[in-house]
Amino acid sequence: MLEIRGAAPGLLDDPLLLDVGGAAPNSALVWRGRFRDDDGFVWRAAAPRSEQLSTAWVPAKATAGPVAALRSLHPVDVDVRVESPDGSAASRTITRRLLDEGVRVRRWRDDVAGTLHLPGVPTGAALLIDATAEDEASAHHVAAGIPLAAALLASRGVVVLVVTGGKGEPLAVARERLAAVPGVSDDVAAYAAADVPLPAGVGLRGEDRQGAIDRAEAWDTLLARLGARPRAHR
Repeated sequence: MLEIRGAAPGLLDDPLLLDVGGAAPNSALVWRGRFRDDDGFVWRAAAPRSEQLSTAWVPAKATAGPVAALRSLHPVDVDVRVESPDGSAASRTITRRLLDEGVRVRRWRDDVAGTLHLPGVPTGAALLIDATAEDEASAHHVAAGIPLAAALLASRGVVVLVVTGGKGEPLAVARERLAAVPGVSDDVAAYAAADVPLPAGVGLRGEDRQGAIDRAEAWDTLLARLGARPRAHR
């Protein structure tokens, strides 16, 4: 019988670093993953190595949204299965979080409209995301991708403020407020929403495997630039 080992909780953008016991040496194993998003759509992945599942998510039905619907930021239960050529198999369910313990989310609705994400264990880094653009492509990215990116960045120690509007010069006011948050360094990074990649490990409909790998690398680059706690790697 096979046994999945190393099934530990973590953040959704962390790869599934799992091993298997009971398999014959050099077996051509197949790893499979499955989760259901907030809208009830199933996303699936298959790969020869467990850590490759995070860059293999595809929707089970074409009617799923363009991005896995995880706007609730609730933990995601990922069903993982490994299969060997002789028909043996093992399964585990692994819970992955978008918001780490201690992260606080606050809505701003005065002269700056937006959402502040305060990490439980800050690194001193801060990011201002300009989500005020009104074009259709940016609006979709702001609605579907930016909340996931902000939540996971805060879970990795970055204070994140997503600005969606406000009065006068909301971005300038937001930068001053963000710099005044206790523990934040003077160097506040600023990105347009369109320049913030969708986090690794999040399903994107129509994306091929290489595109998912490139996106994971872009996410790692962003984490490094911000001084965020890095993702787990084998």
